[in-house]
Amino acid sequence: MIDTHAHIDTEAFGEDRREVLKRAFDSGMEYIIIPSIGVDGFKNLQELVESEPRVFRGIGIHPHNVASVTDEDLERVERESFLKKVVAIGEIGLDYYYDFAPKDVQQDIFKKQLDIAKRRKLPVIIHNRDADDDVLKILDEAQDGALEGVLHCFSGTPEFLKSALDLNFHVSYTGNITYKKSTLSETVLKTPLERMMIETDSPYLTPVPHRGKRNEPSYVRFIAEKIAEIKGITLQEVISMTSETAKKLFRLSVIALCIFASFTAVQAQDGEEEYYDEEEVVNPYRKFIGFGVTIGTNTIVETQRLLPPASGEPDVSFDGLFAYGGTLSYSPLDFLMLESTYLYSINRKVVFNADSSAGFQSNPNTHQFIELVARFVLRPYSRVNFFATFGGAYILNTINGGDEFVREYERGEDNTRTAISTGLGIQGNIQTPFGLITPMAEWRINFQFGEDKNRVVNSVNGAPVSADVTTFYSIPRFSLLWYPSF
Repeated sequence: MIDTHAHIDTEAFGEDRREVLKRAFDSGMEYIIIPSIGVDGFKNLQELVESEPRVFRGIGIHPHNVASVTDEDLERVERESFLKKVVAIGEIGLDYYYDFAPKDVQQDIFKKQLDIAKRRKLPVIIHNRDADDDVLKILDEAQDGALEGVLHCFSGTPEFLKSALDLNFHVSYTGNITYKKSTLSETVLKTPLERMMIETDSPYLTPVPHRGKRNEPSYVRFIAEKIAEIKGITLQEVISMTSETAKKLFRLSVIALCIFASFTAVQAQDGEEEYYDEEEVVNPYRKFIGFGVTIGTNTIVETQRLLPPASGEPDVSFDGLFAYGGTLSYSPLDFLMLESTYLYSINRKVVFNADSSAGFQSNPNTHQFIELVARFVLRPYSRVNFFATFGGAYILNTINGGDEFVREYERGEDNTRTAISTGLGIQGNIQTPFGLITPMAEWRINFQFGEDKNRVVNSVNGAPVSADVTTFYSIPRFSLLWYPSF
């Protein structure tokens, strides 16, 4: 069984929460989902779910608590939706029964939290009380084909049920369907088994035969039994199908496997405890493996120490050389990106004296860069980040020149050099349904190690002009990387 909605983080369970969980799992409970109701409870709820691998949570702000919600609160909802135990945005919605917040405020915050769910590709847990028309209207406007979720504690008419199902939503039933005065039997009967789930809404709505007592997750079996009775099917059919539906909607199986492995490893570390700190790093733009394209302009700056009979140390610059290639990025930590980039550029601005008797030729030089660097990101949790880059590079130069005077490696053959690579830049983070898009602008310089000894740099009247040459490459660039969602 899966209790898809239980508020066991509340004060009602303050004295015996561990015993309640034990009773639930002893009764055959597989997972429990606890929706949040307000910002003040986020920290305690996260601590609870991190202490038990079979308990998950939603994150959102209940309509009872939206009267004073700020933009910072909504940003926190989205930021913390990246926490590993969060499986939904919720409990969110509308409540016109109580006058805790104006209707227009409730609707505005509801819409904004639906937008968060769509950006994060998470299902929503919807609260609806005496607001059927507005809930359906807002869900219809927000539905773009990807929005999914559940109308919890469903108490609507068969007509309302049909509208909810048409909008690609599920419904969940709780203890009120077991009450003698319940009018929900027809609605339950008309709900497709594969579109329903079960919940307790603990500590509220305790089912018969425990009505009048505090509700708890182990009582969810009584709701499953009532559904089986109404539909004329077996209890096991209800449990199997509602559990499968919950696992699929909230993606519980894969997440639970990863969490359980992590939890087991932590528990094995000499009793070291997991904890959640409100200041803990929670990156809404978490990156793992990304790849993309890079373009830039390569400026080659050479200092030429001319050899006799010539003399002097002129600086020669070849600027504006188009460079292009690709980038692969791996981020083991939020503030650290390991990057490999390949760039190719052609220097068509090299000028040789094309004296046929000297055998000079005007083939362009080519420069290929394989850069392996670490990128250190400042404020990685912001939409825009500054960063510094440091690492190394292999530079494959092909220097074309006169066959008579140029050394072997300068006869159009690859001349591999190493370099220090360093830079400064800025990047943005754009969430899309297909993953994270990161545009980056950077100024990077590759300082080539060593000198090119006795390199022919020109000719005069058929005689070579040679120099020992030191070189660096200034490459302002723009990259566009894609980090798929895994």
